[in-house]
Parts: sequence; C-alpha cells; structure tokens
Amino acid sequence: MSQTETAIRNCREEFPRVVDAVDRFAAEHRLSQGVVGDMQVALDEILTNIVDYGYTDHADHEIRIRLRVIDNVLEAAIEDDGFPFNPLESHAPDVSAQLSERRAGGLGIHFVKNLMTEIIYDRVGNRNLLVLRKNLTT
Repeated sequence: MSQTETAIRNCREEFPRVVDAVDRFAAEHRLSQGVVGDMQVALDEILTNIVDYGYTDHADHEIRIRLRVIDNVLEAAIEDDGFPFNPLESHAPDVSAQLSERRAGGLGIHFVKNLMTEIIYDRVGNRNLLVLRKNLTT
C-alpha cells in the first residue's frame, strides 16, 4: 500500500496544491484519467463545502487529505475540524424539477455520491473524517 498526505489551510487558494498532489500520486500509480478526474471533481466539491460552510471564524484551520491505493481502490480521506457535517445524510436534489423550482444546495454532494464507489463519514473527536473511494476498474 502506497500513500501520500497533504495538509492545506481552509482557503480556496490552497486547492491547486491538492490538484497537484492528486496528479503526482496518479502518475506514480498509473491511474486512469477517468478515475483521477472523478476524484478531482469530488475533492473540489468536498473542499469547497468545508471552506465555505465548515467554519464561522476567520482563523486558519488545517484540512488534511490522504491519498492511497488499496485493493484496487483509490481512496481519499479528508479530515477537518469544521462543524460536524455528514454528507451522506443530505437529501438528493430533485433534478427532474424545473430550475426555477429547485431548492438551492445539495447538487454538489449529489455529484460526489454518484462519482464515487463508496463514501464513509465519521466524526472522530472534534474532527470530520470523510473517506471517498473509487474503484480503479470503473
């Protein structure tokens, strides 16, 4: 099992560091562009939600992202000290409704749920732990 970990501050300007870490890790493990693209989209959505909604203060907070390949699965574990939030409990948006009739929010999480093979959430102490898993054969 091989892994890498990156820590960023809770601001969008840090996101390119995550993109670079994923791209380097993917190149080292010869991962397909489809798998990598899906993971990049999912990570961007999750990190955006953490930065935009996870904190009420303006202090720096550390968000850790660990990538690993295990049992033919690309796994990204995201850990933050923001408000408790389990995206698995969010309701699916009504994508069949007209745009003007749709409630705001939830679409990004819906995409993440559809892009990933498995998502696991846990609250460990005062930290959120979200694990995204994507089969390498899909």
